[in-house]
Amino acid sequence: MIRITALGDSLTKGVVLTEQNRYSVIDSSFMDIIGKELDMSVDNYGKFGCTVTFGRNVIERHSSEISASDYTFLEYGGNDCDFNWMKIAECPDEEHTARTALDAFKEEFASLVGKIRKLGSVPVIISLPPILSDIYFSFFSRSMTEGQKENVIRWLGGDVGIIARWHETYNRALFMVASQTQAQIVDVTTPFDTYRGDLRSLYCKDGIHPNAEGHKLIANAIINKYL
Repeated sequence: MIRITALGDSLTKGVVLTEQNRYSVIDSSFMDIIGKELDMSVDNYGKFGCTVTFGRNVIERHSSEISASDYTFLEYGGNDCDFNWMKIAECPDEEHTARTALDAFKEEFASLVGKIRKLGSVPVIISLPPILSDIYFSFFSRSMTEGQKENVIRWLGGDVGIIARWHETYNRALFMVASQTQAQIVDVTTPFDTYRGDLRSLYCKDGIHPNAEGHKLIANAIINKYL
């Protein structure tokens, strides 16, 4: 039986936002689905809020499992590109940076690919599903005052759509890293971009976490690559 170790953030973990505004883990995450459909053994070490930098610690902690795995999936970036929105709301005229700077993100991710290879496993990069800027903005600003919301919008240059475009720069960085390191990459972005239907139907109401249907779409992209 082929064995996979999965490292990543809440997407890999299978975290969704419930109707009660609580985050929980679903039983049918994309990793669960591909494990069943492809008859693979899966060790899932996805962690809510995880960044590529924290990924180094995860690799060290689970080096033996990775060494025993045929493939190691790497899914990071969604948290790395995010900002402290409340700080921006309170001090919009100050300089604010993402949790992981873009150049550092590319360097760290390439390093993770190398560490996986040294452990004897094949690294597989998972690209990022897009995010829904307007829904995400409404979600993270729900407890802000109108003035604070206006500050964030002003900091964004008057266009909340820049949130998704900024997120996409980190996604493009993943394809660059894959090319530079000659690592395999699974494109799960395009199935969302070309989805024929209401894209919102694939997401939780925070606009960033795919729901069960979204996880099926991701799983299918991976299954189609490896069938």
